[in-house]
Parts: sequence; structure tokens; C-alpha cells
Amino acid sequence: MTTQQGLALPMVMLLSCLCSVLVMAEWRSLAMAEALGHSAALRWQLKHNAFNTLRAAVDDIRLSTSDERHQMGAANATHAFFPHSPQEWQVLQSRLVWQECMAGICRALGKDQALMAPWLNRMAQAQNLPEEHSVYWVEILPLSAVDAGDPPFLYRITALARFGDDGPVCAWQALWQPQSSMAPSLSSPMHLDGFIRLLPLTP
Repeated sequence: MTTQQGLALPMVMLLSCLCSVLVMAEWRSLAMAEALGHSAALRWQLKHNAFNTLRAAVDDIRLSTSDERHQMGAANATHAFFPHSPQEWQVLQSRLVWQECMAGICRALGKDQALMAPWLNRMAQAQNLPEEHSVYWVEILPLSAVDAGDPPFLYRITALARFGDDGPVCAWQALWQPQSSMAPSLSSPMHLDGFIRLLPLTP
């Protein structure tokens, strides 16, 4: 009798291995797509938080209250505040002579820089916004010439949102100039198109 060499079992094993490889490749592709989707959602959330923080900073500037963030106080006071005139701005500069910012209110910090690193070094000088897991800084820049009745300042606002202490970070910077026709209260919400410029900061 002649012994026949069957190929069925090797073919089944080969097809099984091939199917396993295809399943693993598909699983890896799905896992990668899920990770990319999660990363994109996180980036979108951080960007959304940063924009909300820019709006909150504008509301902080516009808010008319009697607390020390909006009043110069006595001549011997040392707190930072939002000035309402060039004379008050000079007082603010004298109070910030030893540090760049205080509670998120800053002196002019030079030319525009699209870098995040300098702001990470100023975290202790920022204004916190816990509900957005973010912080912000407001540089108050005097204008050399303004129309009568218009506010004499331009504001450069930097907002930084982060996910956890060691998580990803998103930072945006905006230029905002109030108009004399703008209500000083928060009755009219701030929109992103009210900014002169929006700039994403890079690591």
C-alpha cells in the first residue's frame, strides 16, 4: 500500500496563523484609532478650556468692583490692580518692579513670543481658574494715542489649560482692546471675534 502525504492539516494551520495575524493587526489598528480619537478629544477640550479662560480674563478686566484687583488703594498699598488711567498704570509699574506678575496682573513683558515655556515658569504669578483647570496672565500695555473717551490700554492675555499636573498643556494668547461703547459690566458676553488676535503657543 502506498502512504499518501496529506496537505489539509498544514493548510489549516497556515490559514489559522494568517487569520491570527490579521486579527492582531486589526486590533492594533482599532486601538491606535481609539488612542488618536482620545488624544484629539483631549486637545479639543484643552483648547476649549483655554478659550473660556481668555473670556474669563476679559470679564476680570471689565468687572467693576471695589475689591483690590480693580482699585489702586492707598499710596502705601502693594497689591497689583487693573489701572484706569496712565497715572494709575505708573503706580502699577512701581509695584511690579521686583516681579513680572502678581495674581495674573503683569507689567509689559516685551515683544510677542509664541512660546509656552516662559509662561510655565510664571505659574506662581498667575491667576487661577479652577473650574477650567487653567490659569491666565494679563499684560497691560499703554497706548500712545487714543480717541477721547476710549480706554488707554491694550491687553495681552495668555491662557494656559492643562490636564492634571503632568498631563498635556494647551496655551493661547490674545490681544484685546476695550471700546468706549462696550458695557463695563458682564451683561454682554465676550466672543472670540472680539479679540484683535489669537495666537497658539508652542512648547
